[in-house]
Amino acid sequence: MDYKEVIIKKRTKLGYSQNKLAQLVGISQPFMNEIEKGRKKPSLDILLRLCEVLNLELLADRDAE
Repeated sequence: MDYKEVIIKKRTKLGYSQNKLAQLVGISQPFMNEIEKGRKKPSLDILLRLCEVLNLELLADRDAE
């Protein structure tokens, strides 16, 4: 699973719309859409904020899941 799928899965599990997640992260909804579609890559700062808001570990051990 790549980062886009992880973001979408966790966002929907938490009940957040793209707009709500974008607001919490501090980006626009169109940019959030572009990230989820893989057309834009988040900067490290935005990626860290996404991880914080979605309660994700950036360097999670996939074997531990």
